[in-house]
Amino acid sequence: MIKELALKNFKCFDEMRLEFSGVNILTGLNGMGKSTVMQSILLLGQSQKSIMSEHVLSLKGKYVDLGVGQDILFEKAEKDEIGICVRTEDTEERYFFAYQPETDVLPLKAVENAADKALSVVWANRLQYLSAYRIEPQFLYRIENDKEVAERYFAKNGEFAIQYLKLHGGDEVINHAILAGNTDKKTIADQVKAWLDMISPGVSPVISINMSSRTAELKYEYIEGREKTNSYKSVNVGFGVTYVLPVIVALVSAKSGDIILIENPEAHIHPKGQRILGELLAAVGAGGVQVIVETHSDHVLNGIRVAVKKRRLDPEKTGFFYFYKDIDDSFKHKVICPVLDENGRLNEWPEGFFDEWDNALLELL
Repeated sequence: MIKELALKNFKCFDEMRLEFSGVNILTGLNGMGKSTVMQSILLLGQSQKSIMSEHVLSLKGKYVDLGVGQDILFEKAEKDEIGICVRTEDTEERYFFAYQPETDVLPLKAVENAADKALSVVWANRLQYLSAYRIEPQFLYRIENDKEVAERYFAKNGEFAIQYLKLHGGDEVINHAILAGNTDKKTIADQVKAWLDMISPGVSPVISINMSSRTAELKYEYIEGREKTNSYKSVNVGFGVTYVLPVIVALVSAKSGDIILIENPEAHIHPKGQRILGELLAAVGAGGVQVIVETHSDHVLNGIRVAVKKRRLDPEKTGFFYFYKDIDDSFKHKVICPVLDENGRLNEWPEGFFDEWDNALLELL
């Protein structure tokens, strides 16, 4: 688990330090720094091998492509150096990279306090990431090497989650904190169906794989009472169902110690479904998985708050981060961290922190 992240001269931050917990929600207006925090973690994650072997940070990799050095150096930096520091439960690693404006690899200048002075980024072995550009309904999806899929590599857009669900849906869920519906049904496929059913009632994915063409086909059928409907191609079913499927697969199949970063899990999902996703995130966190989520949804927030009030998640395992620009301090990018109590109540509501509902109601009165 990542306990602390510190940034120096990275994109919009001159300096930033965040303490993470189990379930972490990053929010704020667009352009305030949420994605920057996610990208810093992903940069180290995708650079694990290049840091160890070549001593360079890879700005282009399997998770993110951030351009070249001049695209990520803080524009008012007093020193041409970029720092990304991560503290986990076992290690603390502080990496400092030299600035090279026109290249997509930055040389390592120094590393401090790494375990045994080794360059490891060990936590990256448990890292998963689902971007905001997830798979959409298609007639066919490509499939990946079975070994990588078995190790729960879904790709950043989640396209291999379909293949994983087909091949490993019969495996038992490791994190029993997420069990929903009939809790005697403990397979990954059963629990994916159970959570998906709460978002879109009755829906059930039907997957077939063609090994010769290296493609997978995704259809859905619906349970209506005691009857099943025909199977419908994903292109003929609501966009949001397919968009959220990789999120559910990744969360349901997660194991204690995993670190999952997700951008906008609520995209294309109706408000009730967004709250259900919040409850799922809470359940995953209760089972020892760390999730770091970028979201604009107050429904996701409320799902987590409700889970805490129902004693399904310890409030100390939550972290909320509101990013903003401080106009009174040279427009610096900063963060406020409201704290949740055992009744699901936050100790403060900064201006702009999920308050638009109240603002609109005031104008309607």
